[in-house]
Amino acid sequence: RQGRGNRVGSQRREPPSLGETVRPPAVSHLLALAVLQAACLGAPLQQAPTPEEHLGHPVGADFELPDWEVVSSYFRILGDRSPRVLTETVGETTEGRDFLVSVLSSEQNLARLDEIREGARLVADPRGVAPDRLQRIVDEEPVVLFITCAMHATECASPQFGMQFAHDLATEESEFWRRVRERVVVVLIPSLNPDGLDHVAEWYRDTKGTPFEASGLLKLYQYYAGHDNNRDWFMLTQAETRIMTELIYQRWHPQVYWDVHQQGSDRERFFVPPFRDPLNPNLDPAIIAAIDSLGSRALLDLTREGFSGVSTGVSYDMWWNGGNRNVPVRHNIIGLLTEAASAHLASPVFLPISKLSAPRGLGAYAASNRFPDPWPGGWWRIGDIVRYELAFGRSLLASLARESPLWLQNAADAARRAIDEGGKRVPRAWILPADNRDPGAVARLADVLIRTGVELSVADEEVTADDRTWPAGSIVIPRRQPYGTHVKDLFEVQRYPVGDPPYDVAGWTLPFLLGVHRVEAVEFPRGPLRRVETAAEATAAFHGDPRTEGRADALSLADSETWKRVFARLAAGEALSVGAGELDEGLILLGEAESEDTRTLSSLPRIGLYSPWRGSMDEGWTRYVFDSFGLNYTTVRNESLRAGALDSLLDVLVIPSLSSGQLDRGRAPGSVPPMYTRGLDPEGAVAIEEFVRGGGTLITIGDSSRWAIELFQLALVDVTRAEEGSEFSCPGSVLRAIPAIQTTCGPALPASLALFFSRSSAWRKMTAEEREESGREEEPELDVLLRYAPSRLLLSGWIEEPQVIEGRAAWVRATHGAGRVHLFAFRPQYRGWAQATFPLLFRAILFGGAPDSER
Repeated sequence: RQGRGNRVGSQRREPPSLGETVRPPAVSHLLALAVLQAACLGAPLQQAPTPEEHLGHPVGADFELPDWEVVSSYFRILGDRSPRVLTETVGETTEGRDFLVSVLSSEQNLARLDEIREGARLVADPRGVAPDRLQRIVDEEPVVLFITCAMHATECASPQFGMQFAHDLATEESEFWRRVRERVVVVLIPSLNPDGLDHVAEWYRDTKGTPFEASGLLKLYQYYAGHDNNRDWFMLTQAETRIMTELIYQRWHPQVYWDVHQQGSDRERFFVPPFRDPLNPNLDPAIIAAIDSLGSRALLDLTREGFSGVSTGVSYDMWWNGGNRNVPVRHNIIGLLTEAASAHLASPVFLPISKLSAPRGLGAYAASNRFPDPWPGGWWRIGDIVRYELAFGRSLLASLARESPLWLQNAADAARRAIDEGGKRVPRAWILPADNRDPGAVARLADVLIRTGVELSVADEEVTADDRTWPAGSIVIPRRQPYGTHVKDLFEVQRYPVGDPPYDVAGWTLPFLLGVHRVEAVEFPRGPLRRVETAAEATAAFHGDPRTEGRADALSLADSETWKRVFARLAAGEALSVGAGELDEGLILLGEAESEDTRTLSSLPRIGLYSPWRGSMDEGWTRYVFDSFGLNYTTVRNESLRAGALDSLLDVLVIPSLSSGQLDRGRAPGSVPPMYTRGLDPEGAVAIEEFVRGGGTLITIGDSSRWAIELFQLALVDVTRAEEGSEFSCPGSVLRAIPAIQTTCGPALPASLALFFSRSSAWRKMTAEEREESGREEEPELDVLLRYAPSRLLLSGWIEEPQVIEGRAAWVRATHGAGRVHLFAFRPQYRGWAQATFPLLFRAILFGGAPDSER
């Protein structure tokens, strides 16, 4: 049968019919007429090369991995030669490559795209649309389907799937394809990460035929985020995410979104929806039912065509926010995900059935309702992935074209329900008061909301809600709008349901993570409101720290924007001082210090950021935060640190979250060329210890703090990994922390801080007995700067046995010789989300190198 490890090139099956019966395709007078019409239009379809002709090898051939130039040029050729394809450059990637979109449909539909887009916009927001006009749109307009390929660049089959899929849409003349072109507009993104596509293809070509073939890259394939680029769709930190967000919510307003992915090699061959529980209660039930329907029909179609190993209802849930198929669902869009088993990039793998594991959530590798036809094992190739993806695509197109009014009506109904519920249910609005302590964070929050289509208003005068008055200039976000449920999901406190524990993010309350004060208004705020279109308009009247009002010589450390100004001024050689005393504590004063207890900052320290010879997402996010705030740094590698004499290069060394094994041993000999193997042990570790002992500052984040605790023999116990924490679990939630002592590292920190805890640590000091057993007889000087809250620890998400970490240390400063070690138990720069804790890292860098008594 097809689907059991066969290579591409088997006889192709026709897609399922749009009607009630299955009919084989036939060459007819209609086909001849279509070709003749195309020729008359001056764009003969036969002139469009096949993907195989363009590539010079079959689609999905073993050991062949086309780069972005090859892939993008094919879509440009299709756009030039076919009247059914429009290919556009819609922006630039992070590294400056063209970001392409191809629109595929009938000639008639492409000739009136503006009208189709306007109809889709009215379906997404039916307020004020006459019922008869909306009905005409539903009955007559095509469905808009968005497809995104290769977000994760190591999941490298989908660009070739996209090439073949686009060619079929543009050139096939059977009744099926003609009907699809009439009833569906496909907006295809050939690659969501063109930079990564190039990096992966280049590395694969360099290693192909060597012992290192298909090994992991030496760097992140997406400049900052790597694989985490699928966690960026509510925070919009990356250029590619911002481009896509504008296309979806400002330009196209699709009814259906399909995100094409790959997963590990040893489970099912292909995952299709429905998704597993739990289900987020904010999601529209008819949108969820539509996801289930389209996925279930695909399971039927693929199984009938002989594709085995297809699963459903396993692994992937519909709880968390932030993914590029999750956020659209919160915008009343049908969000689909497929996951194909991976080969070794383009190298085939052989998998006997004894090496195969059951889909996650199933007990055994055997037939079940969620896995009706297990794959028997054998060779698995990149070409197999392409075939499965093409089969799913044909099934999806058939379902959409067969009942196109249904999908348009479903989207309109979901938008109407969101609007109606926004006027009936609480909260009816959210208020961001104009006296928020961090206007920079509020501006960032306003920006991501506006970019995702949310409507914001500003109060021209004081507003009143629930017997409270809020100042003029405050932002009001009405719930009664099409994407009001999206705001609710971002702004409310998440409580993960009882049952199986989460595998990733359980809580994400955005105002908490940004350190923004938000108010849930039970009654709609009373007062004059004015709609705004930009974040600058939204925050124009925000007050910030009242102590800086009218002062040209002071900046508040509570404002995120202050850090950008501080780093820029110090880099320019301007002197600044840290405020002290009741009036100036927590301020940066321009100029030299005027009192003995005020410290002068005359320059930026020389900062080194450690980067291993592998893609580290935590290192990438650290770079993102540093670059976003204009903080200059140097990337340092194993060989630089092993060379020693670090004080000649650095004042501060930052090590992102990496395991002790990764730090000490690096990449194993034989896994990559020898120049990229080994880690820090022993020379690099010794050099770092000597660097700190001589007066340097070391900052470790997350997992790397465990390495530092051993290196410096610190008397700390991680309670999450000790016997007392055997039942503790918190894979991804927002927790509350409180400053333990106020030092120069933490002047005027808020009374409580929200931080993101993702399988992080928590420390207590060793007992005298534990110190003696471990050989750490003398207690080192340890200052706990931040603790997890002793009560009401969980702000949003899920945690098991919270008492294990309540009151425990989250940020510790240790003295070692003349220097200092700052250990963060969590990741203060987490995924670019946790802006409330970015300043803790900045404070450790600027103020953390000497005892407070010396300042």
